[in-house]
Amino acid sequence: MKKFLSTVLLLMTCLGSTSYADDGAKSFVSDMLKQIAPRLKVVSVGDSPMPGVYEVVLSNGDILYANPKSKAVMIGQMLTVSEEAGLVNLTDQKKEELSSARNGERKALLDAIGSQDKVTYSPVGDVKARVHIFTDVSCPYCVKLHREVPELNKMGIEVSYLAFPRAGKGSNAHKQMNSIWCAGDDQARRDAMNKAKSSGGIQGSNCDTQVIEQMVIGQNIGVNGTPAIIFENGELVPGYVPAKQLAKMLNVQ
Repeated sequence: MKKFLSTVLLLMTCLGSTSYADDGAKSFVSDMLKQIAPRLKVVSVGDSPMPGVYEVVLSNGDILYANPKSKAVMIGQMLTVSEEAGLVNLTDQKKEELSSARNGERKALLDAIGSQDKVTYSPVGDVKARVHIFTDVSCPYCVKLHREVPELNKMGIEVSYLAFPRAGKGSNAHKQMNSIWCAGDDQARRDAMNKAKSSGGIQGSNCDTQVIEQMVIGQNIGVNGTPAIIFENGELVPGYVPAKQLAKMLNVQ
């Protein structure tokens, strides 16, 4: 327990002579973040079991505990004791709650994208599991993972690609991926994807696609690099995962 509690860090941050009311926890933490982590934002503020201390959820999923009156922020884990359950980690409980909600949001957003706006590789037989993968044709690890798609299909795993050109709108990757999404029917898009990831480039027609919209969706659900694999329940797994390991994670034998 002593070792566990020693990981809790107490940061005392003085921000001038401003006086904060109890309901000023969001402003207090936001001001602090501007100084130490400007990319992070406060997502929500709520009461904690500890009087005067607020539970603050940040945009990266971290949880802080703030007392604006004393101008203090605690980074760590809050515990309580229950007669029924014994020692309960309230921070872990909150993170599990947030993760479940986030997974549900991802699932709903991806389910709303029509099949015609994905590049899908399906098994010949029964589908045992499905994954969505945000991909970029200029990403070496995306190419590496793509080489293993036939193996995933053989194991019964369906792969649906979504676009995530990391360099953004107007980039070469954006143009290449737009050509893939403009290639025609399902098979034509698969052929274009195969060619782009094997030869390093394709020439094709240009049309209105969801390529940039899909990139924005990815950014909004936590994708910050490629490949980014999303399971059927909405769980996000960042980075390349070998086919056999991915099958194990999906409980596919």
